[in-house]
Amino acid sequence: MRPALLSFFFLLNLKNFSAFAQQKNNSGTLNGRITDQSTGETLIGVSITAINSKNSTTTNNYGYFSITVPADTATFRISYIGYRTIDTLINLSVGHTVSLQLKPVRNELNTVVIKGTGSQPVQNTSQMGKINLPISQIQSLPKFFGEPDLLKALQTLPGVQQGSEGTSAILVRGGSPDQNLILLDGAPLYNPSHLLGIFSAFNTYAIKNVDLYKGAFPARYGGRLSSVVDIAMNDGNMKKVHGQLTVGLLASQFTLEGPLKTDKTSFIISGRRTYHDLFIAPLIKSNSPEVEKFTLYFYDLNAKIHHQFSDKDHLYLSFYNGKDKLRIKQADKADDGTGNSSDFGLGWSNTTGAVRWNHIFSGKLFANTTLTTSQYKFDTNISSSVFGSKINADDILNIKSGITDYTAKIDFDYQPAPVHNIKTGASYTIHTFTPGTSLSKQSFNNNILKDDNFGSRIQGKEMDLYAEDDWSITDKLKINIGIHASGFDVQNRFYASLQPRLSARYLLPGDWALKASYAKMTQYMHLLASNSISLPTDLWVPATSKVLPQQSNQVALGLSRNVFNDKFEFSAEVYYKTMDHIIEYKDGADYVTTSQNNDWENKITSGKGKAYGLELFLQKKTGRLTGWASYALARTDRSLPEINGGKTFPYKYDRRHTLNLVGIYKLKPGIELSGTFVFQSASPFTMPTTQFESVSPGQENHGKNSGGRLDYIESRNNIRIEPTHRLDLGVSFIKQKKSGTLRTWSFSIYNVYNKQNLFYFTVKDYKGNTAILKGNSLLPFMPGISYSLKF
Repeated sequence: MRPALLSFFFLLNLKNFSAFAQQKNNSGTLNGRITDQSTGETLIGVSITAINSKNSTTTNNYGYFSITVPADTATFRISYIGYRTIDTLINLSVGHTVSLQLKPVRNELNTVVIKGTGSQPVQNTSQMGKINLPISQIQSLPKFFGEPDLLKALQTLPGVQQGSEGTSAILVRGGSPDQNLILLDGAPLYNPSHLLGIFSAFNTYAIKNVDLYKGAFPARYGGRLSSVVDIAMNDGNMKKVHGQLTVGLLASQFTLEGPLKTDKTSFIISGRRTYHDLFIAPLIKSNSPEVEKFTLYFYDLNAKIHHQFSDKDHLYLSFYNGKDKLRIKQADKADDGTGNSSDFGLGWSNTTGAVRWNHIFSGKLFANTTLTTSQYKFDTNISSSVFGSKINADDILNIKSGITDYTAKIDFDYQPAPVHNIKTGASYTIHTFTPGTSLSKQSFNNNILKDDNFGSRIQGKEMDLYAEDDWSITDKLKINIGIHASGFDVQNRFYASLQPRLSARYLLPGDWALKASYAKMTQYMHLLASNSISLPTDLWVPATSKVLPQQSNQVALGLSRNVFNDKFEFSAEVYYKTMDHIIEYKDGADYVTTSQNNDWENKITSGKGKAYGLELFLQKKTGRLTGWASYALARTDRSLPEINGGKTFPYKYDRRHTLNLVGIYKLKPGIELSGTFVFQSASPFTMPTTQFESVSPGQENHGKNSGGRLDYIESRNNIRIEPTHRLDLGVSFIKQKKSGTLRTWSFSIYNVYNKQNLFYFTVKDYKGNTAILKGNSLLPFMPGISYSLKF
């Protein structure tokens, strides 16, 4: 079937190409880049439409586009949200490269109304399962501790759920956190969170565009099962130096951008750091004199340089580093000089870098060459000492885990005919996994009692090759057909995968679009995790000679249309997804923090997963009132031979109903209101529901709650606690000063009505065969405030 599919694909294209060869002499091509007139920033997703022929396209991640029409002269409409629309007549008798600039709408404070049409109507594209969130909307949402949070905004989209209450993990269509490919300027980010998952690792003031794919994956993406979050950083202002300072309760950020050489080279640098440790540390030390040092913070640093050699050649250098650090050092000394001390440190960091060069070979061919590196490290240090005149003992434990990638990639955009837009490319990645290394050392009176160093590294090499064609077969029928081939070389074993992708759109009467898709995905890595928060026990591990790669097949069917005079985008989708070779710890297995001789392979089991559901989405991007509403009805379960007796059980994040309402309202010039309401029905948990009297001697202490009684767990994820819901509100006061600076005061309230959404549960007691539970809430009613100055 696979060779037949490829043959059919290429034969159809050859037939279509020959048909259009007759029109070659009567067609013309317009290509180039589109930028912001005031900053020189390239614009992503700008819609370019040839009005007479109805051919259309959008700019890619570098602001580049190419459109071919069967005419020597055509009128093009160029439109983008927040910018003035251009209608221009262009002579195409000779194909040429152009640089077009769009003028931003600058009257938001005066008229309150954002004008301008959007990108292509949603019914015109073959793509489904993709959502674009404007950064301006994310920054306008109620701020968590004064911080706009990208991942918490994504959690309000249909098919996307949060993990544990208050965390920033995203779970897409029944998948796990490791099944999301998160790209920052093309480089993968393996742990996109801070403070054990409560905050995301993205400074939204340094971000230009966010695209979420949760199904119908284009062939150019691979390596994950559930979603792709493609994030593009700002390139930097080519015209003038600008900056933004934001101070909040938790953190402050500063962004500076401008030209190194006007209209040639730009830069942007952005940093964010928390500072609650600066005032918490003195309080802890005053209340606990034994504490000598307390450190708790995270920071992010983004930097980028963009250089334009010519209209055809651009170079980009991107860098990101984010780190979390927790350290508690304490000592207890007696008057006689004896005592003890301890030092605990926990930290993790992400570092990515990218060098990208894109080149326009001709009016129909664009290429982008990229070199990236990504490193994730988790480091835990625990040491203790006992000292005195006769005794000196030390105990040191250091645990590390992580993953490092080096990738080379090339991508081509090619438009051979008006109805074809072909993308193809290849990449090669060297992965180095450190599933867990430990150093353990003990000494007594200068005598070494223990000195162990365990751990291993596993290297895997991943190859990817893809081709896709966005093909307008007729005015009503448009498809995106492609193939993604990949291979993974590890431990003298080679895994190969051929992944077909198909997405189709057919226009129904009334301009409704019927869309259908199929996508097969393969993932060559796993995350061994006990929860949705980041812990030292979380290990990134590869497919090995014993552990197979994860695979998924997803089909979807949907309807979409711009409604209410094209002011709203509406979509409805149903999907069905199967997952193979997903792994979990075996029942009773200890969470591993070291990987001596790949011990983790013996503590896991693999099996199958299934997810299906219905998603509704209504989004408004322009006007005084913007925002979106989403609803999802979903189900997901797992079946693993060595878990739950081999019986199918609901996945720990199986939630039947999810409802999100998000609104941003420009009340009047300078005042902006925002609100977010989220509702998730109860997720399952594994808990003992019954206790029995102990009947065998020696079992008295086996029960968790009392001697002589035994807890009984009927099955995994056997109960559901309660739904979670929350309302967040915010208001911003914006003032433009005569100097041109923009000042913003933002006030927000997280969890307005103080809903005690439980984060952790335990069994308090039993009444008959009923378990009485108690739990703790992590995030109650919390106000926030921030001050921002843009200059």
